[in-house]
Amino acid sequence: MKYFLSGFLVFLILIEETNAQVKEFENWKRGRVTELTSEDGWINLVGLMWYNGQNSFLNQISADSLALSDRPGKNNIGVFRFSPDSAWFEFNAKLAKKSNLQPPFNKLVYPAEYGKGGIYFDHWKWTVIERGGQFAVRLRDLTHPGLGKFEGIPVFDYNPIFRVKAFFEPKFNETMEIPNVLGQVIEWKVMGILKFNLDGETYELTALDEAGRLFVIFSDATSGNETYPTGRYLYVKYPDKTGMTEIDFNFSYNPPCAFTAFATCPIPPKVNRLPLALRVGEKVPKGH
Repeated sequence: MKYFLSGFLVFLILIEETNAQVKEFENWKRGRVTELTSEDGWINLVGLMWYNGQNSFLNQISADSLALSDRPGKNNIGVFRFSPDSAWFEFNAKLAKKSNLQPPFNKLVYPAEYGKGGIYFDHWKWTVIERGGQFAVRLRDLTHPGLGKFEGIPVFDYNPIFRVKAFFEPKFNETMEIPNVLGQVIEWKVMGILKFNLDGETYELTALDEAGRLFVIFSDATSGNETYPTGRYLYVKYPDKTGMTEIDFNFSYNPPCAFTAFATCPIPPKVNRLPLALRVGEKVPKGH
């Protein structure tokens, strides 16, 4: 009887843990929709313009001419000024006055805190990014029609089988070259190797550093069929003192490129291309 009760208690604890994970999973799904449709999400992107080595003027003549140019004009909003490690924007004072704008006329736009480095005009927003030493300017339409048409993301049902224990083997002073969808090669800091078992087999994934978090870029046997072709992304919690952590593949999510043509998504390195099918997490979005 004692062993029966002990086993039953373990069973109840497992059920409780799974219910908590499912609740977290449902919150995560709602959060993903909020993230994608937010001001700095991916649905409202309409342009990605690479800096050509000259100070670039920002045109505002008509909705069809929202672009960068190296030629000034009376209708320009202003000019981006780039240095090797920063980007500033100077508003056209006359146009700002005419449009009743009261911005800071010299504004640091890169580096800047997330969501606070943008340039606004009417329903448009521009932000600066840097990839592999190259600057680019992103253009967003804050009234993008896709925001109202967005139907959400198809997701597999939560499956506790794909929440696995993993041993984290740290790496020090190690980097890895990761290509992105544009063919650029970005050097990433390697944090370590995640070692785990699934269905009796042992697998490994290389974890990278992404804003101080363990970040995994991977593909599996579902990539290109049920899930996005170039793979998916996943964050993993830091290990405990024994080196153990948990990988929950249910929280695997699509790269931004699944939702816009104006992203610079890194693709999985060869060491992170798993031979098994992970039918959990986000599926291919509708229309892609």
